[in-house]
Amino acid sequence: MRVGVLGLVALAGFGTATAQASELVDSVFQVTFHYAGNDETLNDTVVPLLPDNACYNWYIRLAEGDAPKTATEKLTLPVALDDWGTLATDPDDGIDISADGKVAVRTFVPEIDEEGWFSHLWCVAPGDPVGAHSIEVAVDGEVLTTYDFTVVLPEDYYWPSIAQPVARERSVDHSW
Repeated sequence: MRVGVLGLVALAGFGTATAQASELVDSVFQVTFHYAGNDETLNDTVVPLLPDNACYNWYIRLAEGDAPKTATEKLTLPVALDDWGTLATDPDDGIDISADGKVAVRTFVPEIDEEGWFSHLWCVAPGDPVGAHSIEVAVDGEVLTTYDFTVVLPEDYYWPSIAQPVARERSVDHSW
């Protein structure tokens, strides 16, 4: 998927502006958690409600060009959180919580790797709600993409298959 995003860059001394595009080349949303002794990483939009275990990660790859100056990430929850923890009280973390408690907006300078990727993750915490969530990511004021996903109770999640040991006819001591 390729999406063009236009940003304006003022030309020093001329008082005019020229368009500069930050172009989305690729985008990935992943769910990570530890299950049955394995670290699972899935390209999925369903997240199990596993506090202190499950995380949801987004990755964006931009086309070659000038690095963006700012990015914003807007996490929207289905219902307000009773407690956002230090995210609601730390003025230096770059995160603002809406008055209704349903939206967190993070403003940051993207750290682009050598292949053009930048990313962020959120981890499920005690008290997080189930239901429809979204993360909207913008670069230099222009929305690049929105990730819609659902957080579900563990009993409603479709767990990855667990590899079963190969059955043997008899055990070492010839018992069944």
